Amino acid sequence: MKLITPGHAYYASCLEAIQEYADHQVTGYSFLNPAQCDVAERVARFKTGKGLPPGYVKATYLWLVDEGRFLGETSIRHRLTPSLLRYGGHIGYGIRHNEWGRGLGTAMLAMSLGYAKDHLGFNRVLITCDDDNLASARVIEKNGGILQDKIKNTVGGKAITTRRYWVDIP
Repeated sequence: MKLITPGHAYYASCLEAIQEYADHQVTGYSFLNPAQCDVAERVARFKTGKGLPPGYVKATYLWLVDEGRFLGETSIRHRLTPSLLRYGGHIGYGIRHNEWGRGLGTAMLAMSLGYAKDHLGFNRVLITCDDDNLASARVIEKNGGILQDKIKNTVGGKAITTRRYWVDIP
């Protein structure tokens, strides 16, 4: 199991994961969709920060893969904006639905933290999750996340409570 730059070899498997999310009405994280965008171009644009929509920041997208299968995606933002301080943080992630409950989120976040330290020089990152997403809260806590607070946010016109965790990267 490893983190890689998103690539064509995993597009079909990624599309299966997107369908799993649709089938189970999962809305917390949206994978890069090869059927809706040029994934390689989008990954490159976010990594360089050139041509990003207003309010977006440089980010590194990585896919968790194993034995030819797409298992999940992580996005590591290179800096925080006031909006990301409230919701989103430095790292976002999602595991394909049919793989939930196997520890893959915990493993992928650990690898993401290593990448953030080794490639971006981060010693500390903010990670957020919805208050009712207890599985994500456990993933963050298993990776050393310390709850700073819970705040109210409006996302997509819906009021939610957001947990904000800081993780020190050794």
